[in-house]
Amino acid sequence: MFKKMFAKMGVGAAKVDLRLNETAYTLGHVIEGAIFIQGGNVQQHINLIDVEFWLEVQMKSGQMHTHRVESLRAASAFTINEGEKKEIPFTYHLPLDLPISASNVSYFFKTHLDIEGGVDSTDRDPVRIKAPESLYQLVEGFETLGFREKRHSGKFNGYKQEFAFFPTDFLKGYVNEVEFEVAIEREGIRMLLELDLPSFGREREIKNELFFTNDELSHPSTIARLLEEAMEEMMENPRDYEYYKPSHYDQHSHHPRMSGLGGAMGGFAAGMLGGLLIENLIDDMFEDSALGEIGEDIEEAGEDLLDGDFFDGGDDW
Repeated sequence: MFKKMFAKMGVGAAKVDLRLNETAYTLGHVIEGAIFIQGGNVQQHINLIDVEFWLEVQMKSGQMHTHRVESLRAASAFTINEGEKKEIPFTYHLPLDLPISASNVSYFFKTHLDIEGGVDSTDRDPVRIKAPESLYQLVEGFETLGFREKRHSGKFNGYKQEFAFFPTDFLKGYVNEVEFEVAIEREGIRMLLELDLPSFGREREIKNELFFTNDELSHPSTIARLLEEAMEEMMENPRDYEYYKPSHYDQHSHHPRMSGLGGAMGGFAAGMLGGLLIENLIDDMFEDSALGEIGEDIEEAGEDLLDGDFFDGGDDW
């Protein structure tokens, strides 16, 4: 009798524990693991088990804005006997348009064991979300041309995640900064490329939307050449790229297509968060780049730039 009374108060009750096979997963991949249920000191009826996937974004005030990405029903009603152990397989397919984990972006799973007539059991498990290899390959193309990552690269602005580089060789003196956002697709990467040009004391922006196939991305020299050709074309005909207007997009073209970048990395979160984060996110929140550790200070164009490395640290970001 006392066992049942204590179990209803949570003492000696059933417990739940989600165990993931890995601590980090790549966008578009399947998260795998298992849910372990440990019976308590008495038999109990379980109404359900839910697993929720949550996104946290740190805001300018230092507060965390948390939003549920997905809620998954892992199990319906069942009975767990005293001391019994149950194991339920768990999988979750990650969307391709989530922002990757970074200094102000984090994720966790929350598992809820709903116990009939008792205190529910919960479990929280953090997980890192990484960029796919194709993004590393794209970045390698920029680095081959002498571009280096800037300090604020990878900033999630509440709508999309943007990456920023500065030239050390190709286009040095002609371009202040290269920025891009990407949409990871099954066939390759769609990218909105922006060049910031100096122009009489103010910056002039020109933009171009490009698509690179997985085959092109797998060859560093090819992707570097395609990037170089695209940027040279933009520099030679800047007026053609000065105004950003939505239009139909042919994904297998390297020619200018000024369309909105639907499905961009971070776009999934934007749909949930709306514009709430725009005025609250810290501009310099990213002490580290989103895809690697910061290198040494570099003084360029009158400002201190921090040279990040997309490939150092690998699974650590």
